[in-house]
Amino acid sequence: MTAAHGHEVAPSGRDYLDRLARTLVDECEEEGHKVPAGLPGTVVEAPSFAAAFEAYESGADALAALLGTTFQPAQSYPSMEAFWSDAHAQEAGTSPRAYWDSYENGARRRAEAELARAFGTRQAVLVNAGMSALDVAIRACGAGPGDTILVHDRAYFETHDLLTHVFAPWGITPVRADLRDERATRHAIATHRPKLAVAELALNGPRCDVPVLEPLIESGMRLLLDFSALGHGVRPADLVEGADVVYVESGMKYLTRKTGVGVLYGQGAWIEDIRAGARRTGQQLQGRALHWIRKGEMRACAQRAALHGARRRLFVATLREALPDLTVTDAVSGTGERRDRLARAVRGGADGCMVFVRLPDADGPRAEAHHRDVVARWAAGFGTDRVRAGFGWTATTGRSYGRDALNTGLGECFIRISVGIEDEDDIVDQARSLAGAARDVLDAAEDAA
Repeated sequence: MTAAHGHEVAPSGRDYLDRLARTLVDECEEEGHKVPAGLPGTVVEAPSFAAAFEAYESGADALAALLGTTFQPAQSYPSMEAFWSDAHAQEAGTSPRAYWDSYENGARRRAEAELARAFGTRQAVLVNAGMSALDVAIRACGAGPGDTILVHDRAYFETHDLLTHVFAPWGITPVRADLRDERATRHAIATHRPKLAVAELALNGPRCDVPVLEPLIESGMRLLLDFSALGHGVRPADLVEGADVVYVESGMKYLTRKTGVGVLYGQGAWIEDIRAGARRTGQQLQGRALHWIRKGEMRACAQRAALHGARRRLFVATLREALPDLTVTDAVSGTGERRDRLARAVRGGADGCMVFVRLPDADGPRAEAHHRDVVARWAAGFGTDRVRAGFGWTATTGRSYGRDALNTGLGECFIRISVGIEDEDDIVDQARSLAGAARDVLDAAEDAA
């Protein structure tokens, strides 16, 4: 189902899982494996969202395990004619086998085609992790010694480390600018004439920086756009497309929670060079990791993103109403009053799952302890573990950040909540629980003072 502005309308969590379960049944039958008992009925009839998700996960895990036991990294053939015939079929995605997994795998090509269709590009390339995706894209962009790469001044810490410690020693200089500021961006482009711009479409941090893309697009340089924070709520047709644009995501956010994976999307010579570079450096996603990515989850990426966004908006509204003293930010607040194309896309539904919360004493001497205490109290109120790194998880989780170098070199204290895709009542309860935990910590601090 699609909204008038082109983004997916959020389904119910149960409807989403039912779609995945039905696709899982089809996939089992296509692969010649027994359908897990009860699917898809156990998902529809489950007494709760958690039980429905457990039923789907059990079936998906069973299929992945079966695929792993039957996988061969190199298929055997009766002749060289048969070898080359199957090799060409694998490259076209019409054969699911591998003549050598690190070089060519037909099942990987099929998965890449599914993802390209789901995202709205001509090609996709699967690699080992999100950082692998950035690495092979930069290697293939054509930059060399003496060239510069433009990056946001608050880039994700691992992106910063990649540019500083891998590419800078090769003579490729990272140039940092506030990519939210159109004038500053244009000045950096005119001064340094970068070969490539690397832009995260939303910052994983409480300021939730969202860049202005227009100066980058108008410059004509190659663009590497990391949309990991927003997932498939992003649509290339809403932002920018072309042979000099590659989108990249860390697939262990919204695509799968079972294995490390990075995905690059694009068209033309650059994406072909990326595929070749991934092959040469051994960074293509390998067979047994590939088996943990389900067709239904690939096809429903945009639907999942819409569900996360809808639940996040409900969480934010509930939290702000329950405790107005908190500073609550998200990708939408990161756009301010802007009217540029990325700001419009974020407010139109490409808003991700992350919520950042800061207490009134976020800069005080006890701030780190207070934020950590809030998360501990909040997590203790649930029957399952709720403290977890990463975001995009099916169930709502959170963690606190302190004065350290993890994800922020600024030493900020805050809480990051990854809002899941549970039922609406669950989301409201979780937001109210967080507000209650924060209120208790603030009251205790006031009493101690």
